[in-house]
Amino acid sequence: MPPVETLSVSPRFPESGRGESMRSERLTRKTHLRRLSLQDDLIDLTLDGGTEQVCAETLWTLEELQDEALCYAPESVQEGPCLFESADDALIWCARMIDHSPTARRLMETAAEGGWSIGLGDLKNEGFCLDADNRRIVLDHFSLAPEALARSAFFRHVMLTTFIRALRDIWHEDRFDAPETVYAPEHVLMLERVRVAECDTVTILCGWELRAAGFSEVWRHLLGSEEGDMAIIFTRFLERDPGALFSGAALAYAFRQWYADVSRVDGVDHDTLENLDAMIESADRACPFGQCRLDPAALEDLATLPDGTRYLSGLGAGIMRDPFFAGLNDPINQTHFFHLMYDMEVVMVNNVPFRDSKLARRIFPEAEVTRVR
Repeated sequence: MPPVETLSVSPRFPESGRGESMRSERLTRKTHLRRLSLQDDLIDLTLDGGTEQVCAETLWTLEELQDEALCYAPESVQEGPCLFESADDALIWCARMIDHSPTARRLMETAAEGGWSIGLGDLKNEGFCLDADNRRIVLDHFSLAPEALARSAFFRHVMLTTFIRALRDIWHEDRFDAPETVYAPEHVLMLERVRVAECDTVTILCGWELRAAGFSEVWRHLLGSEEGDMAIIFTRFLERDPGALFSGAALAYAFRQWYADVSRVDGVDHDTLENLDAMIESADRACPFGQCRLDPAALEDLATLPDGTRYLSGLGAGIMRDPFFAGLNDPINQTHFFHLMYDMEVVMVNNVPFRDSKLARRIFPEAEVTRVR
């Protein structure tokens, strides 16, 4: 059997007119996830003991947040106007809404069992930060006061759907710990694409469950969001086959639609390559990455719902071979990736990189030569 390819660099689209659109896409693309690093504004290293703290207006454990949400009658979240007097009220409202989606509720229960906490902060990216070391999530409050956040249905629903997306990413984080140190860089790129696409797909599912529970405004928000094309594909497939909701087929089509937006794919690749570059820069050993290949079964496991449904079952090998899913099409990302791989194929002598090991031996005949890759 021939080896499974993970990345190809053949473009899916003709090159004519590609330059201008590519430049505009790179200026407007957004991602929903940032992992905290030592350079992040949300970490204060001047605190006593050198401990890292998330600078958020409030910080709840998910277990406490669940308990607080249970103090309210389930139907009361639909009654009367939405009012937030503090950041606590905003998080409690999210938890009460999540309780009406079986999938989101199970994700929150699982994260609560893992000891995760959540808070609000000014991230300036309409996304969330996930700090795996301290098991914390920070959602963006868009620089809005709680009262203003309550009055804006748009930002409230962005906060809610981002919360759900973060809970799904925690699910992955607890099952794929530090994939960069296990898999080779080209497989990390594939894995991160699948992970982000899967988080968006499950968010669509939770929005549909909230619609069924009477919160149609959440579904309308998703239809008008950047993932609206996924929501439309999801509903069209359900119209033809209502049973696809339970078999996972509708989710598989929504997952495929994520890749149809080139800016989504390119944005995730860009962030992943930046993270890989940072790992090389801060690594205390020659090669910080693993050498394992991503197995199709592991890819399919990423798409396992809390109820055990594997909606990509049997599709893993095809996803890894198909250029629609595996193509590295953005010229800048291609260059970034090739430079990253090229930089790893060096020998280090006295902390000096050399392309030619024979030349390194001639200049430093007595020194130890270390091959990076």
